[in-house]
Amino acid sequence: RREGRAKTREMTLLDPVLRRPHRKLRISVTDRCAFRCSYCVPDGPPAPLAREALLSFEEITSFVRRAAVPRGLTRLRLTGGEPLQRRGLVELVGQLRAIEGVRSIGLTTNGERLAEAAEDLQKAGVDHLNVSLDTLRRDRFLELVRLDRLDPVLAGIDAGADAPFASRKLNCVPLRGLNEDELGTLIRFGAERGYEVRFIEF
Repeated sequence: RREGRAKTREMTLLDPVLRRPHRKLRISVTDRCAFRCSYCVPDGPPAPLAREALLSFEEITSFVRRAAVPRGLTRLRLTGGEPLQRRGLVELVGQLRAIEGVRSIGLTTNGERLAEAAEDLQKAGVDHLNVSLDTLRRDRFLELVRLDRLDPVLAGIDAGADAPFASRKLNCVPLRGLNEDELGTLIRFGAERGYEVRFIEF
């Protein structure tokens, strides 16, 4: 047993400065996203990767099982691009949840496709839900995202509130002269739906 514990400590990834163990692993399941947020792709989106260049579900789960978990990376977060653009994402969540040692799975999404997927994602094993939302005004949303998709995003946020996730967060990027007057409104909006609102520095 002592040898096993020593081997685990030896394999744990540590912060090179403070020697703190790393526990979290972010997995980008796709580079595709329908949104064109001005602060994310100011010059327009790059050409998407060929589908064969993306890791398969088998490759992702194999990496998590064989390389990540043995090194203490047991808290996973699925990101993109927009992860819900990856077909079969619920299936991947179930495969990751079945890996011994995985402690939690989070998902970061723009919310556009969340309404129809929230319940299935939670049942498959997503614990923590993060949804990006920078404004509640349609004109500003269109200016920021360059698509008129506020309604499905709000529907996705409501669906996330109805599903029993362990935690829910709204990620907001405050932009001077654009949405700074909405920060209090966004906090109230999130609180009413069981979301913690986080402001991310631009």
